[in-house]
This record gives sequence, structure tokens and C-alpha cells, in this order.
Amino acid sequence: MSDKHPSPIITRRTLVGSLGVAAGGLLSGCDALNANPGWRDTLRLAETGNMAVQRALLGRDGLAREYSPRDIGRSVPANGTRTPSDADYRRQAATGFADWTLAIDGLVEKPTRFALDQIRAMPRQTQITRHDCVEGWSAIGKWTGVNLAALLDVVKVRESARYLV
Repeated sequence: MSDKHPSPIITRRTLVGSLGVAAGGLLSGCDALNANPGWRDTLRLAETGNMAVQRALLGRDGLAREYSPRDIGRSVPANGTRTPSDADYRRQAATGFADWTLAIDGLVEKPTRFALDQIRAMPRQTQITRHDCVEGWSAIGKWTGVNLAALLDVVKVRESARYLV
């Protein structure tokens, strides 16, 4: 009897490489697929199923995992610059952002512009969570602000709304 194991028919490297080539082939046809209403319906069905599973497991009020103060990173990289040179930003900063507003419109019943003082007067929430940046870094930080749900409750988001931009 031999101590050697028989060679697998398909190695892990071959399988991963083949899947990569297949995925690349599928992605090359994305424009054609996206134009197909049946394909879009299939993606919507998958998204609806994914949301149903997520809500069944986490509930509708599932929030990001929270960490302790000792988990906070030493530094959270700035996204862009900390001192924008944009003329509008400088004008707003000079007045303490007194004229700044947040507009929430689109698929809402009551489109609203919130002044910064209005937002500051709302109940705030603090949590220690992890931020995963699309640039590839992540950091655990302490974040404080108005809960988005409070703003969305004011504007009364319509049932047909699916995304927030």
C-alpha cells in the first residue's frame, strides 16, 4: 500500500482560475444583460430574497456591531482633505455653516431642507463602530450624530423608495 495520495482530478488552483475566467466572461456581457428585463427581474428577486433573509436573521432594527472604547484606532484617515479650498466651503466655514442645509427630497411625502441648527437640536446617538472604506482601509472610531431614521421619519419616505443617495 502506498503512502501517497492520488492526485486530484481538479486542483484548487485550477478551480479558482476557471471560476475567475468564467466570472470575467460573464462580466464582459454586463451591458447586454442589464438591458434584458428578465435579467433585471431576476436580480430584483435575488435582492428581495437577500433582504428577507437579512431581516429574518437581524430584524428590521439591526445596527452595525459596536465596540468598546479600547478598540478605537489611533487615527481615522481623512477622506479627501481636512481643509478644502473650495470657495463655497470657505464661505460656509467663515459663517459657522449658518446657511448650510441638508435637502432630503425624491421619493418622500414631505421634501424638506434641514438647517444645521435644526439637525443639532435633534436627539443624537453615539456609537463606536468600524468604518470600512472603499479605498481598502478600515478603522474603529467613535461617531456621534443624528440617527438617519429620525430625519427620514420627518420626510416620510414612500414605500416605493429603495435606495438613499
